[in-house]
Amino acid sequence: MDAVQQLAADHVDDALKRHRSRPVAAGRTTCANLDCGEPIAPTRTALGAQLCLACQKADEAQAAHFNRWRRG
Repeated sequence: MDAVQQLAADHVDDALKRHRSRPVAAGRTTCANLDCGEPIAPTRTALGAQLCLACQKADEAQAAHFNRWRRG
């Protein structure tokens, strides 16, 4: 059992290393929402953000609402 747990932990570690080594595309400097156009903070741009903070929060809230209804 210990060997299986170690193998699973190794797979997770390898996957995390591959994920961290991927290049992150630069994000936008303005919001991708056509009705918004607000500037995006440089720190969020460096992380690949496509939406301003307000639009991102609204998008996540909408996704959470619809995901709740999809559960069966």
